[in-house]
Amino acid sequence: MPLYKPGEAIKYGIVGCGAIAQRYVQVFGSLENACVHAVADNDADRAQDLAAKLNCTYYTDYASLLKDEQVDAVIIATPSGLHARVAIDTLGAGKHAIVEKPMALTLEQADQMLQAAQKANRILTTVLNNRFLPATRYLKQAIDNGYLGRLIYGSACVYWYRPQSYYRESGWRGTVAMDGGVLLNQAIHHIDLLLFYLGHVEDVQAYRATLGHDIEAEDTAAVTLKFANGSIGTITATTCAFPRNLEETVTVIGEKGSVILGGSKLNDFRTWQVQGMAANDALSAVHELELPKWYGHYKFIEDINLAIINGTEPMVKGVDGKMALELIQRINQASPILSRNL
Repeated sequence: MPLYKPGEAIKYGIVGCGAIAQRYVQVFGSLENACVHAVADNDADRAQDLAAKLNCTYYTDYASLLKDEQVDAVIIATPSGLHARVAIDTLGAGKHAIVEKPMALTLEQADQMLQAAQKANRILTTVLNNRFLPATRYLKQAIDNGYLGRLIYGSACVYWYRPQSYYRESGWRGTVAMDGGVLLNQAIHHIDLLLFYLGHVEDVQAYRATLGHDIEAEDTAAVTLKFANGSIGTITATTCAFPRNLEETVTVIGEKGSVILGGSKLNDFRTWQVQGMAANDALSAVHELELPKWYGHYKFIEDINLAIINGTEPMVKGVDGKMALELIQRINQASPILSRNL
């Protein structure tokens, strides 16, 4: 990978100018040695609007952006079903590929992306931005340093609400070919953290159902897990929690400690009971910080930017994006989708 001169700004492109791409306006407004050079979207009005906010050029097809020699790295914020194709093309053009979650929709696509990154000698990563929040990092350090002792149980809970209009306004949402269901779309960040903390899953049992929406994929799921380290766990997720989001938590229980990570941004400890680590210290590490919604993206891109400049690996490597996808595919194989009529 090329090394850049000190102070030289890495130039980014953004493919897909929808809702998630708007978060990068604040991100790049705060980053040093980084700027957005161009954006692309097949909706010209949307591309022009984001380009105006970022003070950059715009294209109405991503192939033109990839031909732009000034672009060093590309953030892929398209519908999920397009992630693999755009990432492979990006890497083939000699640019680093930064993919919004999920990495892809199938393991075959993920493997093709990893092969393309290796061939191009470029960074491929998935935006697992919750790993960069102060609370999630604090808990990871506590686990890695043995403060929770032998891990016993872990859970990820996502009880959110999405009206039918959410799926209707973008025809790709809730489809198997372009999106997936509550696990692949809404709960994947929480599933990623569960794997981040407890490691590989050996066995899966699950139920998935479409109970509250007219969509192809599941809107509700209940999963039990057996981890390789001997602990067990659960995943429960739904987008049917009428009339508004109720909860998002990740729980880790060990022989010497129990922690519930929650809050609107997963940056709060609802429970911190860890032997040898005072609750006040843990709470002060996060409560004193009023973080904007885009903070996790900011820290994620900051890390990627340093990796590009220094020619090193980022904290979230290409294979990390595959972990949650692989587990969700195993869940899908373990349970067909039940309809509300069954």
